[in-house]
Amino acid sequence: MSSTTPEQIAPVAPKRWNFRRIASGALLAIGVVLLKLKAVLLLMIEQGRLLIVNPFEGFGAWQFALAGGSMLVTIAAYAMKTEFRLGVIVGFVVVTVIHEIGHAIVIRAKGLRAGWMVFIPFVGGAVTLKEQPRSVYDDAQIGLAGPIAGTFASLVALQIYKWTNNPLYLMIALLGFGLNLINLLPLGLLDGGRISAAITKWMWLLGGAALTYKTITHPNVLLVLILLLSLFQVYASIMREKGEEFYRITGPQRGAVAVAYFSLVIFLGHQALMAFDRLGAIAK
Repeated sequence: MSSTTPEQIAPVAPKRWNFRRIASGALLAIGVVLLKLKAVLLLMIEQGRLLIVNPFEGFGAWQFALAGGSMLVTIAAYAMKTEFRLGVIVGFVVVTVIHEIGHAIVIRAKGLRAGWMVFIPFVGGAVTLKEQPRSVYDDAQIGLAGPIAGTFASLVALQIYKWTNNPLYLMIALLGFGLNLINLLPLGLLDGGRISAAITKWMWLLGGAALTYKTITHPNVLLVLILLLSLFQVYASIMREKGEEFYRITGPQRGAVAVAYFSLVIFLGHQALMAFDRLGAIAK
C-alpha cells in the first residue's frame, strides 16, 4: 500500500477572477440599462411634450368673455342660493375651472380644437369641441383628463388644509372630490359616459337606470333635462357606430382605460369619505 506525502501532492492554483472580464461585463450591462432608460425617458419626454400646449389656443374675445362671465354668474348663483362662504364657493369654482382646463389640454394635445368653455350654476362646466375625436380611445382620454385635473386641484386644497388647519380648504377639497366623482358616473352627458364607452357600453345601462330611478323618485326639471340629453347622446352614439370605425379599440387600450377609470373612482370615493369624516369631527 503506497502512501502519499504532502510534498507529493501537486499544488492547486487558486481560482482567480478575471477583473477585466468582470469590469467589461458590468459596464456592458450598465450600458444596456442606460440605453433602455434613455428610451423610456425619451418616450416620457415626448408624451409630456404633447401635453405642453395652450388649452386656450384659438380662443377669441367672445370665448373668454363667455367663460369669465359664466364663471362670475355661477359664483353669484351659489352665493345667493347656498349657505357656503364666499371663499368655499370661489375655491369650488376654481376646481371646476381646472377640471375643464384638463379637458382642453388633452383636446389640444390630440390635435383638436376646443370651442367654448362655459360654466352653468348647479350643473358644472363644459368645453365644446369644434372637431370630434377620431376614436373612442381618444374620447376616453379627453374624458379622463378633466377628473384627473380636478382631483389634483382638490388634493392641493386638501394639502393646504393640512398646512393651515383651516376647514375652509377641507370643504373645498370635499366638494372637489364629490364633483369629480359624480362626473365619472357612466352617463352620456358626463365624463363617465365618454370613458365607459371605451370599456363597455353596457355601463350606460347602469348609469341610465340610476338616473331614471332618481328622476322618478325626486322629479325636477334639471334631472328630466339630463335624462333626455343622455338618451339623445346614446342614440347619437348608436347611429355613429353604424357608420364609422369610431368604436374600434384594442384590448390593451381598453384595459388601460378601465384601470384608470376604476382606480380614479375608488380613489375619489375614499378621499371624499375621509374628508367628510374630518369635517364631521371638526363640527363636533
